[in-house]
Amino acid sequence: MTMSVLSSIVRRQLGLEKSSYYDVALQRLKCYSDDVYRGVTPNPDSRDFSAEPPICASQFCPVNGYEHFLALANDDGNIALQDTTQKGRPHEQLQGFGAHRNAIFDLAWMPNELKLVTTSGDHSARLWDVSTSDFKLIQTFLGHTRSVKNVVFRTDDNAVFATGARDGVIMIWDIRANHSTNAKPDNSIMNAHATGSGTSKGRKSFTPASRTQSITGLAFQDDSSLISCSAADGLIKVWDLRKNYTVHKKDPVAKHILKYTGGSVLNGFTSLKICPSRVKLYASCQDNTIYTYNISSYNPEPTAEYFGYENKSFFVKICLSPDGKYLLSGSSDTYAYLWRTSKHGSPLVRLTGHAAEVTCIDWCSVGETKIVTCSDDGCHRIWRVGYENREDDQRHDLHGQAEAVPASAIFMQRTPTTRKRRLSNHDKTPSSINGRGTSEDRVLSCDSSQENKPSNSQKRNYTEMSSATGSKIVLSPILENCESTAKRIHLETRGARRLFSPDNKNTDLKLEPDEPAPSTSRQADICEMPFSPTSNLPNFVIDGTAPHLNESSPRKYKENLDWLTKIRKEKEQRAKGSAEKTSPKAQVTPARRSSRSKSTELRRTPRSPAGPLLNFFRSSTNKECERTIQNKDDTTPVKKMRKQ
Repeated sequence: MTMSVLSSIVRRQLGLEKSSYYDVALQRLKCYSDDVYRGVTPNPDSRDFSAEPPICASQFCPVNGYEHFLALANDDGNIALQDTTQKGRPHEQLQGFGAHRNAIFDLAWMPNELKLVTTSGDHSARLWDVSTSDFKLIQTFLGHTRSVKNVVFRTDDNAVFATGARDGVIMIWDIRANHSTNAKPDNSIMNAHATGSGTSKGRKSFTPASRTQSITGLAFQDDSSLISCSAADGLIKVWDLRKNYTVHKKDPVAKHILKYTGGSVLNGFTSLKICPSRVKLYASCQDNTIYTYNISSYNPEPTAEYFGYENKSFFVKICLSPDGKYLLSGSSDTYAYLWRTSKHGSPLVRLTGHAAEVTCIDWCSVGETKIVTCSDDGCHRIWRVGYENREDDQRHDLHGQAEAVPASAIFMQRTPTTRKRRLSNHDKTPSSINGRGTSEDRVLSCDSSQENKPSNSQKRNYTEMSSATGSKIVLSPILENCESTAKRIHLETRGARRLFSPDNKNTDLKLEPDEPAPSTSRQADICEMPFSPTSNLPNFVIDGTAPHLNESSPRKYKENLDWLTKIRKEKEQRAKGSAEKTSPKAQVTPARRSSRSKSTELRRTPRSPAGPLLNFFRSSTNKECERTIQNKDDTTPVKKMRKQ
């Protein structure tokens, strides 16, 4: 590898090869004792005094000739400038200037001038002149009702900047505007990331501002396009500043919206950065992933994803190298991570040395590779390309270095709710009797090594749960295998229930040794029936059993009769008893068989109590007919004699 690097350097010096990436230099980043600083001095008048307040904002100066100056702002409202070309004393604390009476959350250098804007928790933004040794306040910008979280200048414009606050409002300020008293914003986007509910009049009603509406990131794409993100709505919005959003009051409409496409409930974005070509947008999300969007076409789907870091705070920021080839991010796991932008996925290296969450970071734009990282441990470190020999490292007291990221760290830091889901052993559900996990686990891996649970697992398996309860398990989970033709396990070993009807004497079918034999009445159906996950579940209609009954409880067997047949039989018995008393000879007429009855017996109509009465009328009618016939026969000879 050394010879390949040497030959590459020689070819670049001869003009035969173009330098593209410098992974080797980044892998040699180190931090020595004289580059470790204890932050900025605290404010003695602060309400919550801390001896080492953490750094909340840091940025290298973009002005030509002053790129090595670093501006720092801490949680007590103090700011300081540091010349990174001068070596300081180990663990030195920089002398700060009280700029605000509350924490400073962000700062931004004015392009082409030694001026910067700071935003604070006192609801204000202030413009400072730092060209001299003393900080000079130029102007104060008041308008927000909550803490101002972000500030960004328009590209190559030293007069227009934007601020975003916790009240969900984005304000555009112009330093050149001449106001009599207090400065007023040129444009205000109210409820930029608020979600409202519709009313009967077609308008939207918005709830009071909350931290979920907080503006967490701002970036100018061009002179007329501003990009913003918030803490919890999962949206990245592009605003057209040629429109006057102030007249829209509380219902602004963005020019473009990029939606969060991951699968996690933690969909808030914490930081935004645009590449030098103004084509790609990098957004750090709370699901431990950095998404890349194409803002030339505003495609809502991300073009790349970078993972391997941990984002549990809205103070974790990202930045790009001056050439846009590398991506740097802080992390909640005490490291800072580096990726090559052309190679998405896992990080290239991580920077070790901090003892708490790494929040704000920045990359020097000139000279050798120089990176600053700030942490909640009260220190900020400057990283440079270090020495190759270990003796030099020991002589200069090494306090941090770049190292390769272990694969296990990337595995654990990936959010389990994202689209590329990864599960560890303790995330799985308890296995069943045969030691297999859930179907989702087997989709991820069908290896037999994952079937055995570790002995120190906190979750109990199927056998342990059944033995602990003291009673047999009635219902059990339905299992699915990775095989195409799955075999059902022998469920009779689980006890406390019968799978089929008692008539299972015929076992002509060729079954596996661990499969139960089906009943004779269902053998043909089972052979022709396709596989179903519920094919071996108990049939309570046939068995007449209940799943909550144990062996000690009496079973309720169901007769082979329906309730209508039972009622009919009871009526037949009552009618038969009454009919035998009145008429010894009862006529039995076969009844029409109902298609809904499942009984094999013939239906008999009950003896009606009106039978004798009907016989009486029939007999009386017959007697009358006989008398009429006899009368006709008697009158016939008389008529003949009269005729004679």
